[in-house]
Order: sequence, then C-alpha cells, then structure tokens
Amino acid sequence: MPPYRRLPRLAGPLLAAALLGPAACDQGPSTVTLFMHPTGAFDFLVAATKNEGPLYLEIDGMPFGESDGLEDQVAAVMKQAVQSRVLRLTTDQTAAEDPRFRLVLVFNPAEGGGDLFAFCREQPGGGSPESGGRIKLRAGFCRGDDLLAAVDGWAEEVEALDDPKIEQLMRQVARDLFSRKRRDD
Repeated sequence: MPPYRRLPRLAGPLLAAALLGPAACDQGPSTVTLFMHPTGAFDFLVAATKNEGPLYLEIDGMPFGESDGLEDQVAAVMKQAVQSRVLRLTTDQTAAEDPRFRLVLVFNPAEGGGDLFAFCREQPGGGSPESGGRIKLRAGFCRGDDLLAAVDGWAEEVEALDDPKIEQLMRQVARDLFSRKRRDD
C-alpha cells in the first residue's frame, strides 16, 4: 500500500491525541457557573454597595492548612476583578454597607456540597487541602438566605497562597459571580 493511503488511518488517532493532550494536562484554574439569578447578579452587587461600602466576605475552609493572610489575599485579588465597580470587601459583617448581602467562599467543600439552593442558608463546611495541591472552591453571592449566584472552581498543583493559579481562580470566580447576565442565555 502506498504511504499516502496509510495517512487517513493515522490521522484519526493523531488528531484525537492533539486535541485531548492539552485537556489531559490542564491544571486550571477553571470555573463553572452553577446558578445565576435571571437578571444577573451585578445589579444586586450595586444595591449591596451603593455607597461604595464594603461587601461582607465570609471564608470557610483552608486551601493550604493554616493559611495566614488568606482573607487579605483573597479580598485584594477579588477587588481588582470586578472592573466596572469599586469592590471593597470586609470580613467584619457589622462593617458591611448592607449586612444582608455576603460573598461566601468555601474552600474544599464536602463532596457534593449539599443542596445548591440551600447554600446561603445551610452553608457546607470547608475542608482540608487535598493531596497533590488540588484546590476546590464553591462561591456564592447571597442576600440573606437567597442565592443570587453560585460558582464552582478548581486548580491543580497549587502549593502556596501566592501561587498565580490562586489569583487567577479568584478573579475568574469574581467575574463569574458578579456578571450582568448568564453568558449562555
């Protein structure tokens, strides 16, 4: 058989390897929007911070065991991610402009994470870091017990809080949570 006739047989497996190779090596970060209020969450963010006051930030779980400065690092990155609005965050609920609204981050939640629509009412607890440096995150934007937006995210081979993958993950989560509308509408 001439060499040019063997090419179609090899093209299929080579093409599949070329397409799947990068996906197999993907270390994230990656996010998926699980829920978005039908009108989007950005208008709720504006309502919660209409005088540019801080939004309450609640963090549960530790991505690296004991992580000093986790709140400060997360807040600094997320403040920069929402470019069309000044976003100030506080971990003191009494200092929030409107304490009914809160941004909840749960690092390494239990598998399944509980009922998504009960997230703001029955927040799942965060867990310990996984082996291999995998960080999982469930983030929710809440008004009281009502879920306005929810995002899951992850990153692989993260060793420390100052890893660029953590910053990327936090930025993606903030952009996904505080979007004007669902992107797939």
